[in-house]
Amino acid sequence: MASPTTSNISKNDFEEVLSPPPPDMISKRSYQTLSFPTFSAQLAEEIRNNQYDKQNNPTGVVNLAISVNQLMEDEVLARLNKENTLTLTSQHQYYNDTSGLPELRKAVANFLTRHHKPSEAISPENLVVMNGLTACLDALSHTLCDPGDVVITPTPVYGRIFTNFYDRAGATVVPLPCQEMENFALKEEDLKSLIKQYLDDGQRVRVFVLLHPHNPLGHVYSTEQLRNIMKICAQYKIHIVIDEIYAFSIHDRSTHFNSVLGMESLPDPQRTHVLWGFSKDFSIPGFRIGVIHSTNPWVLSCLRTLSHYHSSPPLTQHAAASLLSDVEWCDDFYVPTNKNKLAAAYKKACEYLEASGVKVHKTVAGIFLWVNMQAFLDECNEENEMALFMMFLKGGVCLLPGKKLYCAHPGWYRIVFSVKENVLEEGLTRIQAVLSKWKKSKESRSR
Repeated sequence: MASPTTSNISKNDFEEVLSPPPPDMISKRSYQTLSFPTFSAQLAEEIRNNQYDKQNNPTGVVNLAISVNQLMEDEVLARLNKENTLTLTSQHQYYNDTSGLPELRKAVANFLTRHHKPSEAISPENLVVMNGLTACLDALSHTLCDPGDVVITPTPVYGRIFTNFYDRAGATVVPLPCQEMENFALKEEDLKSLIKQYLDDGQRVRVFVLLHPHNPLGHVYSTEQLRNIMKICAQYKIHIVIDEIYAFSIHDRSTHFNSVLGMESLPDPQRTHVLWGFSKDFSIPGFRIGVIHSTNPWVLSCLRTLSHYHSSPPLTQHAAASLLSDVEWCDDFYVPTNKNKLAAAYKKACEYLEASGVKVHKTVAGIFLWVNMQAFLDECNEENEMALFMMFLKGGVCLLPGKKLYCAHPGWYRIVFSVKENVLEEGLTRIQAVLSKWKKSKESRSR
């Protein structure tokens, strides 16, 4: 293994917040945006400028922090480069429906209907296409929330949930902490208690956001649990937003994914909205395509208006539609092959990390591991968690610390395993090397 270069970034760099701008330079909204923690952006920039490559940059940083699926890169590229995939017509030269090309909305509706098997086929008219799920969440926050409204989401969770609802809509995102001792289970009674707490305080609870499958926990929820959660939201007239971006990234062969789109008799269909996209399940985050499903005519009307600000390029929509419309390639080859590759990579990463003394939380979905490294910390606190994170970064491998995923229990990290095989092997080797060095240092400190 080539010795990785030492990262120049420090812990303080990740916590840095811009000083106030000169008076009247920018809007208060802009300052709010700039003052939000910039950890993810700084981390991405650090890695992007020094990315590991076995041939061209063997001492670069192995990126196991950013959630991308590279396992099907060659297969997707081969299909996209197939003759007639990007055959253009005059319609692609001019203005199109900003809420999504009809061919893509139809292809998505057919694809989701085939796999989730709802009692009635999903209608393309209930779909709005935008440039990624970040844009979808931003548009939903504008549509559903007023400044100060409360949005609840179980934690740990993908950090941009907080940004997307707070940044421009001004909603207050409140964590519903899932407890380590309870296997990070989502407890319905805890949700109800938290809702009542804020209502009793005179605040309006507007939205509940659930990632299903969950990021970073890798959980999927049963139909019964989903329905019970929806009943609670319906009782208090709360919109529920279900993010299913990892719906086709189930790596456990014994697990069946229950999409909300396949459920019958929803407790409050007008306040139930489902998201899906191509970035994770189809390995094309660069295409920037996300989809919102809603049956609420007022929500759909507002989203279609907002799509003028969030439209996805027609050329990428056309290419994505061609993937889904090739039913034989998509259903018989891509989806099962992707699951098999994810299962193999998950197994490999688990075995390697467990052999290194790392406790791995059992997951059934997603492209990442949720791991417990508390045994390597002198004390389980955020400072030590970030110190170990910095040691990993200096050792040439980047993970995501649980603090940045709003985890209430220090010492947890997210590790993406869906990178190319040689990259995963190099990353796991570097993790082991850092932990070995850290363990020796800990032993010397305890003498």
